[in-house]
Amino acid sequence: MKRLAALILALCLPVIVSAEPVLLDEPRTGTFFFPEDADEDHAVYMYRYSFPSVSGDTAFAEGVNTFFSDYLEDAAAFTVPINGESIESTDEVSTTDISSTVTCNTDSAFSVLVRSHSIMDGYEYESYSAYVFARSGPKEGLVIALPHLLGILEENETDTWLQDRQTAKADKCVRDIIWEQIEQNSEGRTYLPDISYDLFQDMFFPEEDFYLDETGNPVFFVQPGILTPEEDGVLLFPVSLEFILDEI
Repeated sequence: MKRLAALILALCLPVIVSAEPVLLDEPRTGTFFFPEDADEDHAVYMYRYSFPSVSGDTAFAEGVNTFFSDYLEDAAAFTVPINGESIESTDEVSTTDISSTVTCNTDSAFSVLVRSHSIMDGYEYESYSAYVFARSGPKEGLVIALPHLLGILEENETDTWLQDRQTAKADKCVRDIIWEQIEQNSEGRTYLPDISYDLFQDMFFPEEDFYLDETGNPVFFVQPGILTPEEDGVLLFPVSLEFILDEI
């Protein structure tokens, strides 16, 4: 029955109009300083960034480029001043470096992984986020969540109850799949002694904590320091769409 359900779900996945992989311009790079009128020699905090820039004037290109423009506007208006004002020591400049990697660029999928690496008041830490953009349909150029990728939620669905239900369904399925991998520990990782499923559930959000690999399959990630020591970095859990659909 699970395989039959998976086949039905697969048939319900959005039909992608034939397209070419996305053409990219030079990355959008720059630096924000704090105080705002400072330069590299006089700033107490620097926020350096690099984001992909999609070529052309299509709806998809406009959607992706606008997304990262809004990201930078928020960083300039909120992240930079908040971080800058929180710095206690000015002996060394504090920094945040935002780097991004296009992890999937095919005729049907476009995905970007973003890494934030900060050194603030001598403390070093990193975090990750990822964005999968629809290539066509009502959400063309917009970020889609896991239920849309799986085809268990229509892109134009407005029923909030159904949105929440399908998101919770997808989240639980993926959490259970990955938790089983954690319990089996086939990678031989050194997990923190106090980890639990409840902690995992509170700190891992499958509907958005994933990117696509070059074949279009999701790779889920858990932030550094949640399940393993922070110095071990981000934890990656590749799971094929076919397997998720078979289990959901």
